[in-house]
Amino acid sequence: MLKISFQNQTSTEMQEYQKLAKKIIVSAVKILELENENLNLSINFIDKQEAQKMNLEYRNKNYIPDVISFPIEMTNQEVEALGFREIGDIFICFAEAQRKSIKYQHTVVEEMGFLFVHGFLHLLGFDHETNLDDEKEMFDLQTKILLKNKINYEIKFIEEDYEVKENEF
Repeated sequence: MLKISFQNQTSTEMQEYQKLAKKIIVSAVKILELENENLNLSINFIDKQEAQKMNLEYRNKNYIPDVISFPIEMTNQEVEALGFREIGDIFICFAEAQRKSIKYQHTVVEEMGFLFVHGFLHLLGFDHETNLDDEKEMFDLQTKILLKNKINYEIKFIEEDYEVKENEF
């Protein structure tokens, strides 16, 4: 069983994207063969100010991120006692996703789909920043999951999006 809790701290209606998140994460669970696990996670939609604040506080990086993931590690004993595995929290800055969709010439749905799968894989322990093999493994899985959902997403990386900036607020 998969349980996704949503919290929207923005003024934008996010129901369409909540449905997209569920669809993408359900397909990721199937592809990763995790259907027999009781997984819980939360997806939080936040504004630019909160995203930048969190990025600075928890990652010591001063720019507005599009997605931040906070995995939770549980022991087998904890999972057994609770009856589910809490895997963590995903925070998505919708305004930054919109900006990047324009900049990188993606639709907002494509951008959000990428952020959901990217954040979810981070919760499961995948990391593209450790080495090239891990990056390839994670990005290949992302592509497979997105294509399963009819999203053809080309990762585009522009260094200036990740440079330290003065607080914009």
